[in-house]
Amino acid sequence: MSRRMARLERRVKKMTIIKAVMVLCLAVLALGFIYQLGVNTRSTISKLGQDIKAVEYGVLEDKLRGKAIVLRKEEVVLAESEGHFENMLKEKERTPKGSLLGYYMNSQGKTPLRAAVSGIFTCNTDGLEEVFRDVNLQSITPEVFKYKTTHKIEGQPTQAGQAVYKIVDSLHPTRLLVHLPLDEINFDVEVKQKVNIYFEGKDLGKAEIIEMKKDFGELLIIIEFDGFREDLLSQRYIEIEVVFDSQEGYIIPEKALIEREGKKGIYCLNGEDITFKPVNVIKTKDGMLIVKGLNENDMLLTNPSD
Repeated sequence: MSRRMARLERRVKKMTIIKAVMVLCLAVLALGFIYQLGVNTRSTISKLGQDIKAVEYGVLEDKLRGKAIVLRKEEVVLAESEGHFENMLKEKERTPKGSLLGYYMNSQGKTPLRAAVSGIFTCNTDGLEEVFRDVNLQSITPEVFKYKTTHKIEGQPTQAGQAVYKIVDSLHPTRLLVHLPLDEINFDVEVKQKVNIYFEGKDLGKAEIIEMKKDFGELLIIIEFDGFREDLLSQRYIEIEVVFDSQEGYIIPEKALIEREGKKGIYCLNGEDITFKPVNVIKTKDGMLIVKGLNENDMLLTNPSD
């Protein structure tokens, strides 16, 4: 190997070593920078609070579960003697006033029965139609929720005084008589308030509180749907969930809210900086808040010092 080639080889090795040292130094500097950034961020956070988390979008609701009695405008036809009804209509079929519903068969023969009013025909009676015909809330007690329903035994003759069938007015809005425990109510409930009703996981829609009273440690209310609920036609006693108020937005702990210069807001982490962000409080419930003024990726200090 010539001297020139040897010098060139030594120079290449030297440059390779220098490059490796430079890369190592840069890596050390980068790690040091990242470490210092983390230290500074943790230091800043520790000055203002202990916990940090991403804001979450959700719903806060004032709601209660309770028992309800289905109230309808219904006309019941009672048997005058023992016999058997042969109906000409299908169950839950709509019928106009005066239409032939069927024949009542007894020892005297058969008598045609016609609809006294228009509505939905059903043989599914429960013996409480007259009890809940015209409910006066002021005279009602929670004892009505213990009344027993009675149903005809299929195949057995109808006895005198028993219901033969009934016609339900589908033009009259369905109502519910609801009782709720007072000790679980920590929010406003008032007449004309709109609520949402859920039954067996199904949203039955909006209803309005039309009457209420507090009695025997319970709240009794009558609520009215916007229209007739055919899906409750065969129901009398049901378990429901009443949502009195529902608000959606970003949910934060109440302890995260602070006030600066007369404005309410929170501390958010923005890179290495901690910034104050004003918010509007929409709803408060059980130590949590629904607020407006935040963004999806905001990082929240949950327990800052003022």
